Amino acid sequence: MSKPLPSLVWPEPLSHFRREKVVYIPCDLPSGLIKKHLHKKAVRVKTSEWGTLFLLNDKNILFQAMGAPLAVMTLERLAASGAQEILVLGFCGSLNPRFPIASIVSVTKAHADEGTSRHYMPRKKYFYASLNSRIAVENALAAGGLSFLKGTAVSTDAPFRETQAWLRTMQAKGCDIVDMETSAVFAFALYRRIPAASLLMVSDELFTGTWRHHNFFDLEYEERVRACFFPFL
Repeated sequence: MSKPLPSLVWPEPLSHFRREKVVYIPCDLPSGLIKKHLHKKAVRVKTSEWGTLFLLNDKNILFQAMGAPLAVMTLERLAASGAQEILVLGFCGSLNPRFPIASIVSVTKAHADEGTSRHYMPRKKYFYASLNSRIAVENALAAGGLSFLKGTAVSTDAPFRETQAWLRTMQAKGCDIVDMETSAVFAFALYRRIPAASLLMVSDELFTGTWRHHNFFDLEYEERVRACFFPFL
């Protein structure tokens, strides 16, 4: 497997955020449901141009660092601070009618349609969740009585360029859902030899060729987010 040459630039550790577990949450609901929950649990909070870090007793939460470059740049600093495990909790669009809005998806593999992963794993386009981490997430969902699907994600840098041609291409590649970060997080984790998993909830549908997006203010959707994500926080 080809790897890039060592970097000339190294990430500086974050002295007050030394935890082995990292949960990465790219975005929140408009109500701020997740952010409010994190503020109640955090023992330290740090906000900067690369997102917000919440220090919990047993883990770090990387919050609202949206997109592959920003996510990986911050995860580099957390890895330098001792991170040994990553879980992505996020939202995604559906490219497959089997994955309707509010579906919970455990990502088994991710196709890189973003520009960050190739700097970690040149000439590699598919990245897999760490088996043990994925099974642990799925077991936790099952223990909570939550049904879920397993699926393939594609991660893109340009959600407003999800064209008809792009949709057909990704469907032909077997991609079920789309987000902006998972493939890059998996590539980074593979390079740094850190186990990683991704759990996504479908927020909108593209599979018909017409965009159908969800009412994020829907209370039932909020309750599903609470049931699915909060046990991991």
